[in-house]
Amino acid sequence: MTEDEPRQQTFQLVALAEVDARRGEVQKLIDAVPRILAARKKESRDAESILKAQREKLQGFRTHLKSLELDLAEREAALSKANGNLLTAKSNAEYSLLMAEITRKKEEKGKTEESILEQFEVIKQGERLVVEAEQRLVEAQSEYVEFEQRALRELDSHHADLAKHDERREQIRRAIHGDVLKIYDRAYVALGTGIVPAEGRTCQGCFSLLTPNDANRLLAARNLVVCKMCSRILYDPQVLQASSP
Repeated sequence: MTEDEPRQQTFQLVALAEVDARRGEVQKLIDAVPRILAARKKESRDAESILKAQREKLQGFRTHLKSLELDLAEREAALSKANGNLLTAKSNAEYSLLMAEITRKKEEKGKTEESILEQFEVIKQGERLVVEAEQRLVEAQSEYVEFEQRALRELDSHHADLAKHDERREQIRRAIHGDVLKIYDRAYVALGTGIVPAEGRTCQGCFSLLTPNDANRLLAARNLVVCKMCSRILYDPQVLQASSP
């Protein structure tokens, strides 16, 4: 390298790090879209499950009503038979027993009628819950479709931004020596950043102290300096700014 090349390489590396950071943020947005869509889709599926459960409950309520109506019909038939038997009573004792039976059957019939009326109210409430669940499902499906369309538009925009960053990234990488890129790439893949500033003789990546020799080399800006602890490339922001074109 010539005397100016390390500075130029550092400028390019800092620019590459900035592009990689922006590219990483865009990639995170792209990766988040399927997860967010899946979560929103789950809301719609949950609404479907709730509606199914409410419909099943309503069907159970109606089935129970039919059972109560059959029970009432049987009690009415038994009461009618008991009234008929009353006409054939041959003694006061038999008459009294039949009257007691008729009274009991009337009470049982009355309780069944009350249960039927109560079940009608339960069914009405169940029907209201089904209607509400149907409305919520329609809303959830509509909200999902709207959100999906917006998310896919944003996804297209993110992909376009990523393509621009990729193009700029390749332009910068072509201006950096291959051996320097290897050092940068190893640290970038392992740690998420390939180059970091050194401030107060401290690496801002791992916060370890630089040796006096590395600190002097960093100030001279004639060679690339790599942190001995984290293997990131280091630069001094003040030196870089002072030597900026």
